[in-house]
Amino acid sequence: QEREALVGSLQDSPKPPPERVSLTLRVLNAARSLLLVACGSSKAPVLQRILEGKEEEQLPAALLRPRSGRLRWLLDEAAAAELSIPVEKPSGM
Repeated sequence: QEREALVGSLQDSPKPPPERVSLTLRVLNAARSLLLVACGSSKAPVLQRILEGKEEEQLPAALLRPRSGRLRWLLDEAAAAELSIPVEKPSGM
């Protein structure tokens, strides 16, 4: 939800590490190329929410929309297992 800052910091993140620095959506959506990587079945439900969800309160990754760049997702089969949208598999797989 940050609109002005380029970088944000947390001192008490609920997930490790508690102290972290993150690029904001403003910076990420200005990128020429974004690659998101997710592996494992534990990621499947959240990926379905991000890529297929119609939620009012979207997760941050669902707000990634590069203005003049390209967004790609790299998922293993377990992470993509709950998706109903078409998934492109690399040749030879």
